[in-house]
Order: sequence, then C-alpha cells, then structure tokens
Amino acid sequence: MSKVLIAYNNDAGTVLHDFMESCADEAKQICADNGIEYSSVCPPDMNEQNVVGAMSEHQLCFIAGHGDDDGIYNEDDAEVVSTHTTNYNFAGKGFYSVACSCAVNLFPYLKRLGLLFFVGYNDTFIVRGEREPFVVSALSGLQSFLSGSNIKASKEKMQATFDEQIAILNETDPWAAVDLVHNKEALVFEGVDAIEFSSLQNKENASGNHPKMS
Repeated sequence: MSKVLIAYNNDAGTVLHDFMESCADEAKQICADNGIEYSSVCPPDMNEQNVVGAMSEHQLCFIAGHGDDDGIYNEDDAEVVSTHTTNYNFAGKGFYSVACSCAVNLFPYLKRLGLLFFVGYNDTFIVRGEREPFVVSALSGLQSFLSGSNIKASKEKMQATFDEQIAILNETDPWAAVDLVHNKEALVFEGVDAIEFSSLQNKENASGNHPKMS
C-alpha cells in the first residue's frame, strides 16, 4: 500500500509554526479522507534520519518548514532535506513542500536522483493575515493528487484554487491577496502529466520502469 510521510516544523519558537501545523493537519485530513496510510514527524524528531531515511517506506513526502535555495531545515536550523543530505530514497517518489525557495537548487538535485513529482516554490513563501486562504491554496494540489487526479489535473486544480482564494482576498484583504499572487507566481509544480499517486514507487513496483521528468 502506498504511504505518505508528513513532516512539519511546529516548534513553538519557530516563526509561522502554527501555519505549518495547519498545513500538516490538512495533509493528514486529505490522507484520511482518501483512505491513504500516513506517518508524521515533527520536532524534536524532524531530522534527516526520520525524513530522508523514512522515505524508503513511503511514496510521497509532504513537508512544511522553513527553507532556502538548497533545502528545508528544522527548528535548530539543521538540514532535514537538502542538497547536502543523502537523498537516494526519493528515486521514484514524490516531494510536496510548503517552504521558501527550495525549488531553486533542491528540486533539480532531487530530479537528477530520479524524483518523479515535485511541488515547491522558487521564491519566498509569504503568509499574511488569515491563514486559511494560504493553507487551502498550498494544499489544493495535494488534495487533488491524493484523490486520484494525475499531475496535470492536480496542477490545474491548484492554480485555479489560488485564483479563487485571490479573488476572495481582493474583497477582504487586498494586501494578503498580493502576497497570495506572489506565492502562485513562485509555485513550481513538476512531473510527467499522466503520473498519479498510484504510479509512485512502492515495494511492489520498485524494480519497474518509471517515466522521467524532462
């Protein structure tokens, strides 16, 4: 059975820890709604061993934490997934992140190792005001993908959800709408169009051939 790893930084001393926990709660609910098994990890156990190491037993990693061009970090600023960690467990898998800038260098690095599906951002991820529009927008692609849609349809759904939430915020909080537009423009959603969650590598198909991201 395919399984999702949900990693998130909810350490009380971390900026936006409540937002990251809300994203993780939404990810857990999406898995539950679709009958998908998941495991979760958060501080003080959010580290390379418990995320990268655990991906041998999971098909998709969802992670919400602070990031930069090269990776995503925990509450102690230690690398959890980065261009310096040992990431071979991501071959044939998916990576869905809510983190700043990790699409810049981390995504190409994981892609070279055989990652099949990536969602992240190539610039700062901004949160302002009411959290819900930012959570809904950031998780809408995951909801679509885990509900059975392929990558192409999930990307289109995520872009449409961003537009819907931006339109709502334009009426209630225009400055937040500007920040949500920024997040949409920074979004990187990549993978072969036809791939579905069931296409990601698990123990039963680990020796199979998979389409590669071009």
